[in-house]
Amino acid sequence: MTGSGKTGDETLERLRILTERHVVGIHAAGVFCGTGFLAAPDTVLTCAHVVAGRRDLTAAVEGVPVTAEVVRMAPPTRGAGGIHGYPDLAELRLSEPVDGAAGVWLDRAAPLQSASVSVHGFSGHTLEPGVQPDTLRLQVAGRSGRYVRLQGDQVVQGFSGGPVLNTATGRVCGILKASRSEKGTLGGWLIPVEALEECSPGLLERNHRAHGPGTVWFDTAGDRARRQSELFGPDPAGGTAAHTTPARMLSLGAMPFVERPELGELHRWCREAPGQLLRLLYAPGGSGKTRLSAELGRELRNDGWIAGFAARDTFKDPLDRARWLETLTDTLATGFPVLVVFDYAQARLGDISALLAHVHRNRPPAAYTLRVLLLARSEEPLWSALREELEERHIEDTALRGASVRGLPGRIPGKEPGALATEAFDAFSRLLDCAGVSRPASLARRAREQDSLLGVLATALDAVLTLRQGDTWDESDDPLDRICSHEIRGWHALLEDRLGGGPFAGRAGRGLAQGILLVPTLAQRRGRRPLTRLLARVREAAFPGQPALNTPALYACFRELYPSDGDRVAPLEPDRIGEILVRRVFRQPESSGDEVAYLRAVLDTGDLRADRTESGSGDRTGSGAATGAGSDERTAAVLDTLDVLARARGCTAVGRVAEHPAHRILDEALEDVLRENPELLPALTATGARVPHAEPLAELMRPLLADCDTGLLHRIEDELPGYPSSLSSVSALVLARLLALPDDTVTEDNRLVRLRRLLRHSLRLEECGRGPEALSAADEAVLLSRDLVRYAERHRPHYAAALHNLSLLRHRAGETEAALELAVEAVSLYRQVTDGHPMETAGALSTLALLRLIDGQVNGAAADAAEGVMRCAQVPPGERQEDVLLTCLEVLAECRHRTGLPDEALTSGAEAVELLRELAERRPGRYLARLPDTLQRHGVGLIRAGRLTEAYLTLREAVHRRAALPLSTSPRLRDQQATALSVLTQLSAELDGFAHERSSWLEMQAATDGLCR
Repeated sequence: MTGSGKTGDETLERLRILTERHVVGIHAAGVFCGTGFLAAPDTVLTCAHVVAGRRDLTAAVEGVPVTAEVVRMAPPTRGAGGIHGYPDLAELRLSEPVDGAAGVWLDRAAPLQSASVSVHGFSGHTLEPGVQPDTLRLQVAGRSGRYVRLQGDQVVQGFSGGPVLNTATGRVCGILKASRSEKGTLGGWLIPVEALEECSPGLLERNHRAHGPGTVWFDTAGDRARRQSELFGPDPAGGTAAHTTPARMLSLGAMPFVERPELGELHRWCREAPGQLLRLLYAPGGSGKTRLSAELGRELRNDGWIAGFAARDTFKDPLDRARWLETLTDTLATGFPVLVVFDYAQARLGDISALLAHVHRNRPPAAYTLRVLLLARSEEPLWSALREELEERHIEDTALRGASVRGLPGRIPGKEPGALATEAFDAFSRLLDCAGVSRPASLARRAREQDSLLGVLATALDAVLTLRQGDTWDESDDPLDRICSHEIRGWHALLEDRLGGGPFAGRAGRGLAQGILLVPTLAQRRGRRPLTRLLARVREAAFPGQPALNTPALYACFRELYPSDGDRVAPLEPDRIGEILVRRVFRQPESSGDEVAYLRAVLDTGDLRADRTESGSGDRTGSGAATGAGSDERTAAVLDTLDVLARARGCTAVGRVAEHPAHRILDEALEDVLRENPELLPALTATGARVPHAEPLAELMRPLLADCDTGLLHRIEDELPGYPSSLSSVSALVLARLLALPDDTVTEDNRLVRLRRLLRHSLRLEECGRGPEALSAADEAVLLSRDLVRYAERHRPHYAAALHNLSLLRHRAGETEAALELAVEAVSLYRQVTDGHPMETAGALSTLALLRLIDGQVNGAAADAAEGVMRCAQVPPGERQEDVLLTCLEVLAECRHRTGLPDEALTSGAEAVELLRELAERRPGRYLARLPDTLQRHGVGLIRAGRLTEAYLTLREAVHRRAALPLSTSPRLRDQQATALSVLTQLSAELDGFAHERSSWLEMQAATDGLCR
């Protein structure tokens, strides 16, 4: 048990009550003879000398006598002088178990020297007559033979056999063996808990199994309530009518949770997947990710877990983050399983990698269970960005080992949208106290047209809100757009009620109200003072013609509708409603006034600096630390704003608004702000690196990057993604400018920096379709790395990496012969390096094997692929290892087919299929489209081996999986599908068990032929 001060005292008090409920008074023929305690519902432990020679034993459990029988006693008889020897223990069995009593939680070892302990029992030495409950406080003096000597309070008759509670661990660490003479010295002896094995073998283990997370004693001793609160705050409240705005009714779970199969899968991941630390759950906005995770956390907490959402504020200050991480590590070491959920994971990459790095460095000494669940709208580029973050911390393989990715369907499987909308309509009607409204006849049909769970719920809520107002329920394509309208009307009504209209009267006033409503969503993390200053600044800068605002009253209105932790205001959620409001504000000039001034105001974080200075927060750690923490907070605040703007601009993966009248206005305003303050470019780069469709941001950035200062370029370089992304054109431009800088001091370190830039530049250029320039950069990288090898042999891996990079680009350019020569040299260099670089060597071997196969060098390709498989086995599983292994297995299977080794070929092919199935399940966005071709190749191999039934089943799966892909846009897919269908048509005629399927293959074949024509 940890904790001090008030919390520690409260925990000790709860443990005292818990212990005393398990203490029993032992009587023989109605006469009190000592103390004992429940170690299990039907088992009492005490000292042997308490019950030796006694008959008609009873144990008084909370004053109620229960017949007891001695089942074990050690030693069985008294020794010389009537003294019971070690261990002086007895186990009693009750005639009936005690309801609701699990028994005390026994410790694993005796207490350490100087430890404080308390003893709970009975004695006749209280201020009241007769035998009464009594307590002792003692301290461990040290070992005394096989016993442990205690000192402190006087141990008197009656306490013998009482439980000794270790106040440090919160567990019973032994049994009191009282002083033989009350006239003797203070203190007594403790029989250590490990002595129980001599008297009652197996009892300790059974006791430990009965006390785990979720049981009363474990949770009390571990101070579970405090840990839950410190890590995740109080348990979130359920949905109630207190959700006063439509948006909050949707975002805070006003609807009861609708059971869905993904919940069971998440439970299995948490409980039955050792080593699987990380999982990404992705789906379009409004698919129920957050609600599902909240329900998972609630159910896990009911089962003894500590679970919740990691708050952004916890990580903004380095000291707060360090304390949170230490609490997490200590909680895991205590034995509690923990689930940490990161919502909006794409905006929390630094926080996530900090957590994983801390756990990697400070693993608790005991076995622990930690699960980290990431929620995002899309799989990429988040996964690549996270991998890059972890590579920088050198924990990629460890953190990502066993990690899994799951897409969440927008609809709940097995739940018909119309029925769900009907349930939601009735639930919202009750919450809004308008049960008399009639459900629209078209509600179910409109619900079926929605593409997400949130859309279905919004359709129902929109109907209730509109009908409550007495209006006609108008149908619209996007019910969330109508919910946003309800939100704006409610906000304006509150302003009129609290402020009497004033500056919010008339059309311009309504536009001002709408623009002001958006401020806490764009400018998050503000407390009362910075937010009120910002509201005044936004009105003054963007709406100069409007009257001044009563900002304290305005802040009170925000707090009434959107309260958050401390004195903060919550952003508008669900986030899609915030995006809609952004587009509304920037589409109508009267809503944002001067759009440039509006954006300039919300992106200026001077209010945060002032707030930290006024609060004196810098006094805690010194000016340097405070400055660093303030800088982190300002950066996070800007990233929050840019994230919202990027989503509103259509940079999301699915369900995005690609074209909207507000986009042009928003682009022009953001471009003007960036020109005035180019210091925002690194933050915009970081935002673009973590959204799937950053093309609009790249268009804004490129003109500004062409002539910004070099210091800014270096800062932007730190934020560039090291993987293919929609910012590749930006990366190519930034790297080109950095590579063009004059180098006055040609040092080894500078040349290494240039080499790394050249490698990245070549890849980004190739991704932009600038193949010749990419090859030129890759050629220069090879020359530079060759010079570095001449300087020092330790640069051989860099030379090999440059050669491998150039071979890949030459292969993609169709220059197989040149690519093959380079790949041979790269592999040769890697083999010469003493530490082996197994992963890099395996990657180079996979490329070499593929090139040799294309060139017809089948035996050489087989040898390279086999070596690649072997080297992959030398490194822990991870994303890169699995990807390289898959390529090697596929090449090896094809080579073995061609060299007349069908059995070996099928073995490799089956391994490739199995691995690809797993990867496609974990990361469908990357691997699912690859699975049909691999299945088809394996099916052809099965035909060669004469295993026709297996071949038929494999090819059938390939056809069905490929049918789900966009065949009409890919000639290659159509050709592959036509080939597979032709084979299936022939096999179905030869295999009696599948003859009935031949007609369906003929129909699909005709349809595919039509696409081909």
